[in-house]
Amino acid sequence: MTYKRLLTSLAAHPPPSAASSSRLIPPYAQTLTAATSPSTSFRPPYAHSLPLPSQDAASRSLKASRKFEMILSSPSNVSNGEKEWSNWVAETLSSEEGRRSVEGKWREVLAGLQRLKDGHVEIPQVPFHQLASQLSIDGVAENIRAIGAVVVRDVVPDAEATEWAREVLLHMGERGGRATYWHRALLQARSNPSVLSANSLLASSLLPSHSQGLYVTATSITEGLSAQPTAPSFTDAWASPRSIRSHLTLTPSIPTALSVVSPSILAAEYALLRPLFRSIKSKISFYSPTAYLDPENWMILDTPSVAQAELDLPHLTEVQTALPELLPGDMIVHHSALPVHTSQGSGQVFLPLHPVPKGRDSDAWAAEQREAFEKGLPPPGAEASEGGLWEVEAKGQKELLGGRAGRGAMGYD
Repeated sequence: MTYKRLLTSLAAHPPPSAASSSRLIPPYAQTLTAATSPSTSFRPPYAHSLPLPSQDAASRSLKASRKFEMILSSPSNVSNGEKEWSNWVAETLSSEEGRRSVEGKWREVLAGLQRLKDGHVEIPQVPFHQLASQLSIDGVAENIRAIGAVVVRDVVPDAEATEWAREVLLHMGERGGRATYWHRALLQARSNPSVLSANSLLASSLLPSHSQGLYVTATSITEGLSAQPTAPSFTDAWASPRSIRSHLTLTPSIPTALSVVSPSILAAEYALLRPLFRSIKSKISFYSPTAYLDPENWMILDTPSVAQAELDLPHLTEVQTALPELLPGDMIVHHSALPVHTSQGSGQVFLPLHPVPKGRDSDAWAAEQREAFEKGLPPPGAEASEGGLWEVEAKGQKELLGGRAGRGAMGYD
C-alpha cells in the first residue's frame, strides 16, 4: 500500500466543513494594506509575518519536532488464523483416517461448487439501522452463513469515515510511510458504538461458539480486501472463533476498480483445502477445461507445498460475482477464508475490524495486544515493516478508547 498515492486519490473527496481548520492550513497570516501615498520603495505594499513559538532562541534549532524510537521488526508475523490452519493440517494429515476425511470433504465441496455454476447468487445488503430486526427473521442468518458474506450499509457517516482515512494517511506520511496502529482516528473507529454493535450482532448470528463479548483485532488500514486462513471443519465452516472478518470502508473506490467474490461458504472451504491438493495432469493435457477440474484429476499431498496466497483457485473461476459497491461508512463482514479479489491499485482504503469472541483461547492474545497498545508497539501478528524497523508510537491509555464497550473490545473490564 502506497500512502502517497492513496492520499492523492483521497484529495478528490473534500473533507467535511468541520475540518476547515485542519493542519493543512498554512501556519502564517498574510494581510494587505492600502498605500496612503505613492511610494518609490521597491518593497511590496503588504505585511507578511511568520510568527514563531513563544520559546527561547535555543529551541529554534534544527532538532526534530518529535522524538523517534525505532525497534527491530518481529521475525514472526504469522497470524493466529494461519497458526490454526497449520496446526489443523499437521494433525489431520498425520493419520490415514484424517486424510480420507479431507479427501471426502474435498469431493463434497467440488460437487457443491459444480452445482453453483447453474445459478446466480448475490451478496446480501442490509442497512445498519435494520440489521438487528433483519437477523431476527427466520432464515436470514442462515442465508448469510450459506453465502459467506454480508454488506452492512451506513454503519458510520461517510464524512466521518473519510476523515479517519485522511488523518491516518497524513500521520503515515509523518512516519515516513510506516504503518500506524494506535493513531487517535483508529482508536475512534475501533471503539465506535455502531461498529461494535454491527460486529456483535453478526458474530452472534454466524458463530456457533460466540460468547458474551468480543475483542477487536487492532491492525492498520489496508488497500482493498483480503482473506485469511483459519482451521477448517468437516461439520461447520464457521466453527472456528476466528472464522469471521469485518472491514470498515473508509474511502470511495476509483471508477475502474472491481472486487470479485465467490458468494458461497463452499468457496471458503475450497480455499482452505486447496493447498492440500494438486492436479495430476496440467491444463494443457486436456482439450476441455472441465476434465482438468474433474475430482479424479486431483490428489492429496503429504504436506502443503505452496503458500496459500500464491495458489490459483481454478474451481472458483465460474462461480464469481462482482461485490456490491462499498461506500465510506459501509462494512463488509465475511468468512475469513472467503476469497475476495480486489483490483490492483483499487485506491480504496479499508480498516480491518475483525471480531474475536472472548474466551480462554483468546484472552492471552488480547492481553498481548493490550500490552502492545500501552507500550506503543505493533500488535501481535503485525507485518514486518520495510527495512526491518518499526517506529514506536505514543503509549496508549484506556481513556483513549471511548466508552465501556470500546474499552472492553481491547480487553479492559
